[in-house]
Amino acid sequence: MLKKYKNILFIFLLLVILLNFKVVYAVSNKYEIKYEYVNTNNLAVTDVSKKIKGSSNNIYGILKNLFTSKEANYNLKSIKEEIENPVSEIQEEVVTWHLPTNVGSVTQYPSYYHPALDIISPNGVYESVYPVRDGVVSSMYRDAYGALIVTILHDVDHKKYTSQYVHLSSYAPDLYVGKVVSWKDPIGQMGDTGMSYGVHLHISVVDCGYLDPNDYNCNNLGSFLNYASRRVNDGYYGLSSLIIVPSSWENR
Repeated sequence: MLKKYKNILFIFLLLVILLNFKVVYAVSNKYEIKYEYVNTNNLAVTDVSKKIKGSSNNIYGILKNLFTSKEANYNLKSIKEEIENPVSEIQEEVVTWHLPTNVGSVTQYPSYYHPALDIISPNGVYESVYPVRDGVVSSMYRDAYGALIVTILHDVDHKKYTSQYVHLSSYAPDLYVGKVVSWKDPIGQMGDTGMSYGVHLHISVVDCGYLDPNDYNCNNLGSFLNYASRRVNDGYYGLSSLIIVPSSWENR
């Protein structure tokens, strides 16, 4: 008799286990599909808790473990952070225009009749002159008054600029037309050659390509100077329109 009851009890427990497994499978399968549409861990747990309220602790435990596992938490947290804190693609703008001397003070700003900056330095002829931007030396010459001059062509996003350095006392060694120079390479020394009132640098930065036969604004010296003056009337002031030029500085 006892053996008979044991067999009945065993069969009953087996049926309970099978039924419990069926319910667990059905419920977990149901919420596994729904979970695909849930973006955050908290929302998933809340939703499941409401749906299975009153169910057995075993079923709730299985589902709770499914939605609150460390791996699930990590993935959900990562997704949430990416949505709420996207990586910014805005980069800090790099300053590519520079002052032409290490030490300097502005004595004259651009005007129609003087479309350039005049800069002096306490170092006088010992003050090195540098390109205001990376570029290529486009000319080296003396004007009709004997001023020693260098011009540099700059290509900025396929737009041409020319910087002109006037009254130099000497050129830098090994400087030649066609040489590629950076803003850190000295091109000469400040001077007072030509029609000058003293040692200083006369510098123009014009948005055209000097001596470029295809650029009618700057294909010769006369057109270059006339265009520079017209641009001042347009509100373009050379280097002062490209970077902030202080009245004086001790470090470029």
